[in-house]
Amino acid sequence: MRTLNMLMGVLLIIAGIFMIASEGITFLSVAFVIGLLFIVAGAVEVISCNNYRVDEGDKSWVLIDGLIMFALGVLIIFNKLAADAVVPLVLGFWVLTSGVGNMVRGLSRREEKDSYFYGYLIIGLLNIIVGLYMFFNNDLLMLSVSVQVGLCILAQGVNAFMVGSTIIVFKSDFLKTKDEILAQAVEDAERAQEAVKEAIKFVKEAKAIVKEIEETPEELLDASLAPKPGEEVEITSVIVEEEE
Repeated sequence: MRTLNMLMGVLLIIAGIFMIASEGITFLSVAFVIGLLFIVAGAVEVISCNNYRVDEGDKSWVLIDGLIMFALGVLIIFNKLAADAVVPLVLGFWVLTSGVGNMVRGLSRREEKDSYFYGYLIIGLLNIIVGLYMFFNNDLLMLSVSVQVGLCILAQGVNAFMVGSTIIVFKSDFLKTKDEILAQAVEDAERAQEAVKEAIKFVKEAKAIVKEIEETPEELLDASLAPKPGEEVEITSVIVEEEE
């Protein structure tokens, strides 16, 4: 699925470049090919979403994007998106939605600052710019419909290629070498150690809260007797005097 997704991304990029280069071509003349390409690419993305990393949020974004692409392909095949004025807006909104999803996925890993973070941040920004432009074309460069459609397909091709490149390839245990099995075991041990550290940290914090509650006078724990702003010092002094 990894290779197939990357291949579909390359095909979308090629189709986008072709549409941009063929500025005088009409959308209807290539609608069937584009629609078919969308259907196949969308289906591949939907099928492969379960192999896409391990985060449920990532899988949801990939599934949604694949379903939208598939649905657009069906609409194009059945000539439901035939008007030149409508096609760029619909595709632009799709690209804009994908851009927002890419930004969310990228920012979710802002602490790691890895290639995943920068990759989806850049692609998300590209998608958002292209998607927004479709709504302001008449006020800016007045690009033809074929060029606008080509930009949208190109942007989504880059997105599809990124999805494919980040799919985790799972290899069956009987196909793994001894070194690969050892490396997997070491990785699992490191993850388990990190989980233990988090658990120990959680236990320490819980014990600290319990100790704080035990050492806090009951009057301060009662919500109805909680000191108001400005009265904390007065109540504390009274408690100290009673204890003395």
